[in-house]
Amino acid sequence: MVSKKLAGLLATAVMLGQASLTTTLFAQADTQVPLSSLIIPQSQNLQVASVIPHTGIEALPVDSQEGISRPSTPDVYTIGGGTGKLPTVIQVLPQDGNTTSLFVNGTEILRFQGTVASMDSYTRVKIIADRLNRILTTEAESIGKLRPALQSIDGQKQVVITLADTVLATVDASTAKAAQETQPRLAFLYTNRLRQVLGEAPLKAQALAGFLEGTEPAKVEYQSTGRTMVGMASWYGGVFHGRRAADGSRFNMHALTAAHKTLPFGTMVKVVNQRNHKSCFVKITDRGPYAGGRIIDLSRGAASAIGMLGSGVARVSLEIVKRSS
Repeated sequence: MVSKKLAGLLATAVMLGQASLTTTLFAQADTQVPLSSLIIPQSQNLQVASVIPHTGIEALPVDSQEGISRPSTPDVYTIGGGTGKLPTVIQVLPQDGNTTSLFVNGTEILRFQGTVASMDSYTRVKIIADRLNRILTTEAESIGKLRPALQSIDGQKQVVITLADTVLATVDASTAKAAQETQPRLAFLYTNRLRQVLGEAPLKAQALAGFLEGTEPAKVEYQSTGRTMVGMASWYGGVFHGRRAADGSRFNMHALTAAHKTLPFGTMVKVVNQRNHKSCFVKITDRGPYAGGRIIDLSRGAASAIGMLGSGVARVSLEIVKRSS
């Protein structure tokens, strides 16, 4: 456990404003310390064992084969927010031997799986964290330029997330497959998560449509399982955004997900608005709805896709589907 003395020193540093004198605070450990005692919201938990003031970003060696900078920073670091602003906490957290997540201010931003270009998921997410750290400490005003993009890397088109003319992350096929999304859609989802947690407005659905045009190599094909139902749908977002869904994932109201009372988590459902016949595919990640007479609770993004935001509820048909390939 972290000593009371260390926690006291941290609290004192924050209250006296000393933390803002340091460009970056680094911390690393296996112990969760609530930051409420440090005048930081309880929703942000920083893993702490030792804190080392760091006055600049160290030069990073470049891998000659891959041509990318390897991070030399710890797994958790905090970027001072300045006068009257909370700091930004970046964490690299392995989920298992094959999967690693990037958290910013307590929100899971992305989750990478598998090995790509001889790098495991942990190394890849560490590189992303380092790039994000450098940009936030030197070009924080550029966050509004965060975008998904298609770039040619080593002669091949790659789906990437760019920030300040820097490739922040490459969204690979294995990661997209694990998330049951296409690479472009997952890049868009990850981009909006990061934009929101850093205080920027999310990109709208029109931006996704423009990005997907000519970039998506192939649409995911689904086939019906023959199971259908009809009833009223509602939608949710707002205060639920960023909270844990029933399947353990972070609920993102802009993603195409839904809550259902009994369908297994991960089930794919085609939802059709019976009034305008607009449709979308959603993944079941949560439980509900609990209001009487409703058969599904859509995320705000899914409700927008089928044109029911204004009405709040809509009569829909549901069709259980599965991937055809």
